[in-house]
Amino acid sequence: MTPQSANRQRARFSAKQLIKQTEISLLMVIAALFVVAWVGTDNFVSAYNLTNILKQSAVIGVIAIAQTYVIITGGIDISCGAVAGMSTLMVALSQAVWGLPVWLSLLVALAAGLVCGLFNAFVIHEFNVPPMIATLGTQTILRGLIKVFSNGGTVSGIDKGFSKFATSSIGFLPNLALIWLMVAVFGALLLKYSTFGRSILVLGSGREVARLSGISIRRTHYLVYGFAGLLFGIAGILLASRMNCATPTAGMGYEMNAIAASVLGGASLSGGAGSIVGTLLGTLLIILIDNVGIQFGVDPFTMEVVTGVVIVTAVVVDQLKKRSR
Repeated sequence: MTPQSANRQRARFSAKQLIKQTEISLLMVIAALFVVAWVGTDNFVSAYNLTNILKQSAVIGVIAIAQTYVIITGGIDISCGAVAGMSTLMVALSQAVWGLPVWLSLLVALAAGLVCGLFNAFVIHEFNVPPMIATLGTQTILRGLIKVFSNGGTVSGIDKGFSKFATSSIGFLPNLALIWLMVAVFGALLLKYSTFGRSILVLGSGREVARLSGISIRRTHYLVYGFAGLLFGIAGILLASRMNCATPTAGMGYEMNAIAASVLGGASLSGGAGSIVGTLLGTLLIILIDNVGIQFGVDPFTMEVVTGVVIVTAVVVDQLKKRSR
């Protein structure tokens, strides 16, 4: 074994250990918050509130899983909330304005997400634009297009059967949360066992490493951003079902929560490391903090400060992990 191979093996082992520690820490924090809210409030453990937590987590959670894939490559996607918002609008327009059947409206929404993802990959790879700048530009374009297509107003008239999906559940598990968990399982298996998953992990370790490993950087970029776009499209579909309409602000601000959930869950902003299980737990923590604040009567402005502190903390912790590796 060459010294370089040994160093890469040690780095991968260190990253895995850090991710496992992160997941355990997140579980402990979530459990502690749960106990505090359970003891300190009257309504936290009600069926309505717990179901609401799962529903809120579902949309952010799907976006965060996609964001984790992008972050593992060493990139970032600021446009995720806007892509989800555009997919939400496509569902509403397809059903309420264009008169398309539900199944076709979902395909239109997924296609919109895929096109946006591939556009990001095109700008990032072909013109060597930093991912943050490219996706920030895409976000701005999409927010403008959403306002143009919706005339700056709400698009209502979504199929009632489709809207009912968001309010229904299988046993104690809401349908939205079920889709989120299915995406998480698929995402975890894809990342761990597929050639695609291994390729993005290697790419996140460095472009030169990827080239020496025989990985096509262009193909991997298009695949990861296209895959992320599809997941953003799924998130937009879930959001449309839950809102029963589309608004110009749909998905706005989701990018920060998604990035925070990914980084809290062990994804490294420098690339090369990430965990879908960790992202799932990070999403739960982000939503739980907000819900617990509401239960204790904390005003929304203060909760914005708390959320900001969590995001900054996640970034600082990521940098400390990077130094330790």
